[in-house]
Amino acid sequence: MALLHKKGSEIPADAVRLSEDEAVNYFRGLVRGWEHQGEVWPMLYTPGILGASTVATGFYLNNHFRTALRLGSYGRLSSYLPAVALPAIMASLFHGLFVQPDVILRRNACPVCLQTRAAAVQAGLSIAYPLLLVPLSSFMFATRHFTYRLPSITEQPKAVLQVFRKITGPITLPLTLLLSFNVALSIFLTGKEFETVHRINMRLLELERHLESEGVLPAL
Repeated sequence: MALLHKKGSEIPADAVRLSEDEAVNYFRGLVRGWEHQGEVWPMLYTPGILGASTVATGFYLNNHFRTALRLGSYGRLSSYLPAVALPAIMASLFHGLFVQPDVILRRNACPVCLQTRAAAVQAGLSIAYPLLLVPLSSFMFATRHFTYRLPSITEQPKAVLQVFRKITGPITLPLTLLLSFNVALSIFLTGKEFETVHRINMRLLELERHLESEGVLPAL
């Protein structure tokens, strides 16, 4: 059964009505059970791909700050978990919650608008969030273990900001490239999701028409 938006007066009497949540779950079930998984890979793997890209970005940023502040093994696990794992989980989850349902239901008549939303979510979680969290955690560990002389953030906030700029200065270009990559990746994959949803619905409509012509299903 293909997912179709219809006005109440246009819905056939024997049609199956679904709520938005039911429609999304139904379509995802179709995707998981699709015979040729290669045809539906964007719907299956996009959240995971975006999460993996976020992991790479967070790992690079966290490693740079830890090296610059000479942290060594101090707080390694406790810094990588929130700065790398958490943003990646959130990137996958947010795309699945706030982008994919609209792609499936085609609630937004403007695909570019939805791609822009996906790009904004990915940029925020892959770059902005780690760029806020990583310096805070790294400065905290550096102060606690005396690996780098840092000014007091309460008494000398401008001096702390200068240290931040000093550390991030050498990676401005890499960060810009990572931001561009994450934005482009989310736009590309969201577009592929649109194509996948359209392909599946067209395939299901063709199957329904074939079954109707064979007399297996009543004509609508």
